[in-house]
Amino acid sequence: MGNRFNVKLPWSEDPERKEVPSTHVKELAGKDYEAEVLKAELPVVLDFYGLESKACQTLAPRFAAVAEKFAGKVRFLKISQKANLGLAEQLGVTAIPTLVFLRGGQEKAERLSGDDIQRPALKARVEELLGLPLPKPATGPTGEDRRHDRDT
Repeated sequence: MGNRFNVKLPWSEDPERKEVPSTHVKELAGKDYEAEVLKAELPVVLDFYGLESKACQTLAPRFAAVAEKFAGKVRFLKISQKANLGLAEQLGVTAIPTLVFLRGGQEKAERLSGDDIQRPALKARVEELLGLPLPKPATGPTGEDRRHDRDT
């Protein structure tokens, strides 16, 4: 059974098997954090996840789809919170999934965390990370802001 974003999910029966959801997402080991994140030339999106989390399973294809869209502009890295508790604690990650957005080794956009991280919110944070202009709010016939009416 496929998913609507047409990417492979990173979940398997064998929890030791590290499977990457797309060629644009890389699994990160905590020991490589400095080289892969702090010294990265490109902005980085870190996805702290857990194999047992349904919310993480739901986020995986969305994360992979946005990674594909911004390939070559932003690095997308997945990091197991359970296997990297020290790093999660250092970064103040207390829940999974949590997405952290960094540029030049510094956090640059508001984190996304929780059970229902939507693709448009993730895409907007990545665009913010890249310094792209935010979309103008949609207005109704009377000119009022209609963003709250949109489905995220």
